[in-house]
Amino acid sequence: MPSVLDRTVNFLADRLDRRNFLGKAAVVGSAVVAAPLEFGLKPRSAYAAVCNCNGSNCPCGSLCCDGYTEFCCTLNGVNACPPGTITAGWWKVDGSQFCGGAARYYLDCNSQCGSCSCGANGVCSGACSGTGCGCARGSCGNRKAGCTRFRYGQCNQGVRCVGPIVCRVVTCAPPWTFDPACGTSSRTDEATRFHDRPCLNEPFGALDTVSDGGGGIHIRGYAIANTDYRDAGVRLYVDGKFATEVTANTPRPDVARAYPAVGSTTGFDLKWIVGPGRHNVCAYAVDRRNGRTTFIGYKETIVTGPRGDIERITDLGDGRIRVEGWAVDSAAKSSRAIVRFRVANVEVARRQTSLERKDVAWSLPGYTHFSGFSVDIPAPAGRQNVCIDVVNRYGLVWRVDCTAAQVAAATAGAASSEPTTTTSTSTTTTVPPANGDVDPVPTSTTEPAT
Repeated sequence: MPSVLDRTVNFLADRLDRRNFLGKAAVVGSAVVAAPLEFGLKPRSAYAAVCNCNGSNCPCGSLCCDGYTEFCCTLNGVNACPPGTITAGWWKVDGSQFCGGAARYYLDCNSQCGSCSCGANGVCSGACSGTGCGCARGSCGNRKAGCTRFRYGQCNQGVRCVGPIVCRVVTCAPPWTFDPACGTSSRTDEATRFHDRPCLNEPFGALDTVSDGGGGIHIRGYAIANTDYRDAGVRLYVDGKFATEVTANTPRPDVARAYPAVGSTTGFDLKWIVGPGRHNVCAYAVDRRNGRTTFIGYKETIVTGPRGDIERITDLGDGRIRVEGWAVDSAAKSSRAIVRFRVANVEVARRQTSLERKDVAWSLPGYTHFSGFSVDIPAPAGRQNVCIDVVNRYGLVWRVDCTAAQVAAATAGAASSEPTTTTSTSTTTTVPPANGDVDPVPTSTTEPAT
């Protein structure tokens, strides 16, 4: 047998023309659900009936009593229909200040009816899906959720029955581009022009990982612009300084599964080129439509640099020495490294490693087997500081090892003496460059992570 509530809803649906009903539906709908007997049987206004707030202690002027439904982001932090609801209709406000003077669209997220049937108005009771009616999150400062039994009808028209409106989504993009299940038939409600919540305008996301990328920092995460889910920006700071701003548009199917409405291209995945050592990354999501930014993460990592060792220096006489050892480029592990040789802080040669060094490859899995070098270079007489630097794949030059060697003076017309050898006892490390030790380091750049 139909309840008083069902009879009242059907009565109103039959007696109000659609234009007036659309204009007053939010207040009337809330009155029907919150106080059906008060509104249906007593001569009083819809607002007066709704003002009871379903018996709560909320003042009549609170948001919970204004007859409209709360925004979804207040419920779950995301400007999207929550699980178990569908988009059932939409309306717009033209020339909205929140959308840069363009139209702002409001989409109703209605609960589903399951196996329940519905009356001629196509709206079932919230009891069918366990949808309760009350102030969102139990606060008088929030509008109601799950109370308004109404449907505009431009979305998911193949679904005959829907439940009450659980919450509202707002977008600056037309609903049919936001949700393909929505049609283009337009409705307008100026009464909602100034309805807003801070969470509607804040982008969100996460800085998932910051790791050693070999010659740089591998940075990965996602960002979503709450206003329209279009490509959000990501502003990155490295070691406290602005580094770059990129677009979050790489595939993230995991994010799409968590937030089905936002699409699958919300990720960012890049490498920021830096030298070896400890670095930190700070990330902000940027909504490029309204300029809002949200802090989404801070992480640290240690970047390994090129490695190598001068193992032996031999004085060949006649102002030349032979330098032997090995070097690898952490930014291009499988490639042969380019080594720069310096004597007394002056570059004298550049060579690519060419000798097979299985011992190095065994110690450093993933690196090239051809990391060895044996290079003859000029050197003035006296005790000299001999250094090797690796020029990595990005053009950055990093000092790897230095060894002091005694170079004999060349004697004109004299027979060459026996070569003398200096064996390095230095440890295999990467040394951060000091002023004057290396070429100017190019400005850091980004490249897609591979």
